[in-house]
Amino acid sequence: MFRMRPSFLRWFSTLGLCLFVLSCALPKPNPLLEGPKIEGFEQVSPLTVYNRINLFDYMNGEAEAYLPFGFHLLYVSLYGSEKTDSRMVVEIYDMSTPEGAAGILKEYSREEGSSVPGIGTAAWADKGLVLFTQGNHFARIFPDSSPENEVRPTMQEMLDLARELAPLF
Repeated sequence: MFRMRPSFLRWFSTLGLCLFVLSCALPKPNPLLEGPKIEGFEQVSPLTVYNRINLFDYMNGEAEAYLPFGFHLLYVSLYGSEKTDSRMVVEIYDMSTPEGAAGILKEYSREEGSSVPGIGTAAWADKGLVLFTQGNHFARIFPDSSPENEVRPTMQEMLDLARELAPLF
């Protein structure tokens, strides 16, 4: 019969313990789930998270555009400006890779509008919309269209919110 030496057993058990500890590493904290404090803005709605299965509940016809680019999760919340009480919808898409985020930005920025320096990896703005990428994430910021939003945000407010959000992820 085969007999193992004690030194081999110690080495093997140490290796097993190391692999177990490494597999139990804590996940990277997600500032979006923690309700980030953003200077000049306040989160005015709960954060809603969508995945590949329920994305169509949020954006029926448009959801299919995101899937080929590696869509993973969507975080949606409303933010209000502390100065004017205007409200903005913030959509942050985890696209799995920087290439996926850049690909969806390219799809949206084919229309009129212009590139905006100094926000995330790349940013683009049009009359009522700010888009930017940062790492694996693609973000859209636009005015809240609900009747509760009595004050429409300015483009400067949307750009300021984008500048504050981009470093968080």
